[in-house]
Formats: sequence, structure tokens, C-alpha cells
Amino acid sequence: MMGPIVVMLMLIASLAAATPPSALAPLPTNATCVGSIGPGIAPPARVPNGIAGFHASWYGQSGYMSLCAGERATATVAYFNSGSRGWVSGRLGEVAYLGTWNSEPGQDQPSILGGDGALGSPATGWPRFNRASVQPTAYVGPGQIAWFQFSVQAPSLAGTYRLGIRPLVEGATWMEDYGVFWVVTVLNADGSAPRPTPPSPTGVTYAIGEGVGASDIAEVHEGTAHAGAYLAASAGGDRRNAVTVNVRVGDGTERFCCLTIGPSFEIVTSNLAWSSPPAAAPDTWTPSTERKELAAHEYIHLWQYELGGSACMLGPRWISEGMAESLAYRSLVDAGLIPAANMDVFTKRQLRNARYVTLRSLETSWPSDANPFAVGYLAVDRMLARNGPLPLRDFCSRVGRGESWPAAFAAAFGQTPDAFYASFEVFRSEYVR
Repeated sequence: MMGPIVVMLMLIASLAAATPPSALAPLPTNATCVGSIGPGIAPPARVPNGIAGFHASWYGQSGYMSLCAGERATATVAYFNSGSRGWVSGRLGEVAYLGTWNSEPGQDQPSILGGDGALGSPATGWPRFNRASVQPTAYVGPGQIAWFQFSVQAPSLAGTYRLGIRPLVEGATWMEDYGVFWVVTVLNADGSAPRPTPPSPTGVTYAIGEGVGASDIAEVHEGTAHAGAYLAASAGGDRRNAVTVNVRVGDGTERFCCLTIGPSFEIVTSNLAWSSPPAAAPDTWTPSTERKELAAHEYIHLWQYELGGSACMLGPRWISEGMAESLAYRSLVDAGLIPAANMDVFTKRQLRNARYVTLRSLETSWPSDANPFAVGYLAVDRMLARNGPLPLRDFCSRVGRGESWPAAFAAAFGQTPDAFYASFEVFRSEYVR
């Protein structure tokens, strides 16, 4: 009876020993931020044993990390060999690794937290960009414990980052335990904790294509997470039905970087609108922030589709696109990624450099030289949603139930489209002066 108790005590002690502040890589000499690692997570009281084939059970891990930008630390996770076959180092079909897993960055996908330098992953000593660690001993037999270790590096921006991992026998099978993940909090420059980045919304499946970079994956996740959190808190609720987010490199023939079709949207990372987004500027926000907005924009379309189907998502274009722009940017302003004043800097510049067209004409046409996304944004954000986004939800629900869009507009916003068009043109002329 003493064997399991000794193993348990050794595990807890080892977890504690694996996470002292001294395990952190040194910071620049002028830094005021100080990183730390939380307490280890103890193993479960019981785990399966002797299951036929290759199997693994999570058996504790070192604590979650709070790191300063650019700082490195070592993570430790224990897996109990709960199968009937041993894990043999260096032998394909028998050697155990930790692989990247869902939801972020996804199965076999690169992470911005660690890797081998490939596909935008930082070179932190992983065996491959999608393999965080290999078994530490030559043989791990049934009933034995493997202590996997891997290094992570904090990204440059403060926030909450996640790394999903899962054990596998390379060339044979993925093993349990799924659902294991690491949370890395990147502290502000002064060492204070940032506002937590929300997790990915529930019910979202990410289908990541071959060759997609680590930063693209992270930006799509963060954009959808901020949009979902904002809808849940401020727009009467997030979407609930299952949706799919497809992210692929593309072949250069795609017309759009970002497109929503029904309950799914697609991001093409090679498209210039994604890789070099024109909305980014030194006096507004970074290209990375704009890519998060692009993902958030498409996520809002999923919300529209669930509420009102195509009648909302593909209705009068200035409303459907303006709503997606408004709610997406609001989610990033709310998260602290964009200063609210910068929205006016950006919008006024877009309108002043555009060919004038009436808002009414943007019900069906969408001329690029008119910067119609900015016009739609201004109409929705500064007019229809000036008191909050709930009327937008009401509008989508109404057209989804079969009301004509003019009738739904009048009921949701308290004025006819004609009256709104007249007041908006006056507002726009004063706004751009």
C-alpha cells in the first residue's frame, strides 16, 4: 500500500521543484516586470492501468506561468503509461511525444509559445514546431510515469495565451488525456496583470490548413474570442450553434481574404488584405490588431446568420457590413487593443479619401473607391448603435422572422430608413470636416 503514496509524494515534490522563480530565463537589466510560476497541479487519486495497447493518463503538471514579454520558462507535465505497451525512445511507432492540440493552436499546428522556429514558432528547443517534447527516458513501461518538459517563450504583447497538448505515439496513435492545456499570462511592462484574454467561444471548430503560420492561428483565435465575449456581454448573447472557422494559406487566386458562408467562415492568410491589411497605420493600430478585427468581423457575420439567417447577414449591405465592422471594432476597443479615439482618426481619413456616394446607394452596390466599409461603420456605430448594440440584435431577429427590412428597421431603431438616410448625410458632412 505504500508504493502509490510514495509515488504521489514524489510527484508533488517534483512539481514544486520544477517551478521555482530560478527556472525563469533572465530579463533585460532595465526591466521592472518580474515573472512567476504558480503552484503545481497534483495528480488524480486514481488512473486507469493495463489497458490494451498504447494509452496515457495525465498525472500532474507544473503551474501556470505569469511571464514578462520575451521571457522563457520550462513547463513540466507527467503522464502515466496506462496501457499494456511500453514507450520506446527513437523507435517510430513506439516513441511517445507531446503534440500540439485543440483548441489552440490545434492538432499538429504551430504555436506562438514555443517550437523549433518553423512556421513562425519561436525556437525554444522543441523537437518540431508541433511536438513540444519527447519522452525523457529510453523506455517508459506500463505503470510507469514519464516527465515531459518543454520551454515556452512569452509573446511581446500582454495578454492570456493558451497551449493545448496531447500525448501520442509517433507513427501509431494519439493517446489520452485530451483537454490538457497550458495558460501563459504575459504581464504588462510594469509587472501588473493584464486584462485576461477570453477563451475561444464554445461550439467553434477550427480547421487549420497545412502551412498556416503560428501568428495567423493566434490572431484568428484572439479575434473570434474578443468578438464572442463582447457579444455575450453587450449584445444580448453570443451565438450558440456549431460553427466552423477555416484557415488556410491559399494559392493566390482567392479574391477575398475573409468570407462567411452560412455557419462557417474562411481566412486566407496569403491574401494581401490579411497579410498586409491596409487599415493598419502608425497612428491607429498595428497589422496584427487589424487581422484580429478581420477575424472578429467574420465572427459577427456568424452571429448575424444565427439570429436572422441570410436576411440579416446578406440584407442591405451597409447594414450587414456596417454592423460587422461596428461590433468587431467595439470588441477590440472594449478589450483595450484599440484606443477609442483612434477609431475617429481612422474613419475620418477613410471618408475624406473616398469618393462620395450616398448611404442609400450602399444597400446593393459596394464600390471600393468609396471606402464603403467605413461609411457603413459610421452609419451603424455612430448612429444606429450610439446607445448600444441591442437594437442591432432586434433588427436581425425581426428580419429572420420574415419582417421586411424597412419594417424591422423602423421597429428596431425608431425611425424609417428614409428618415435615417436624411439625418445621416447631415451627420456625415459635419463629421468629416
